[in-house]
Amino acid sequence: MQYNFSGQVEGSCNFTIENGKITAAAGPIINPDLTVETPFEVWMDILTGKADGAQMLMDGKYAVTGQTDLLLNMNQFFGE
Repeated sequence: MQYNFSGQVEGSCNFTIENGKITAAAGPIINPDLTVETPFEVWMDILTGKADGAQMLMDGKYAVTGQTDLLLNMNQFFGE
């Protein structure tokens, strides 16, 4: 999973989920299964519960490409 941030904080980070282990790293990853393009502020609002992620996606506040089911099932990877 790769996140490309714009806005207040710019840059990329990625998470590799493999064999029940999650590894985080700064920067882009080659051929991610999922890419999220988002303003940093929008993603922080989603993570902190100030905004609904599904609604923000429908409103065009961020974009997702690749295996979108990974995003929909993030709570299985990171907990609720």
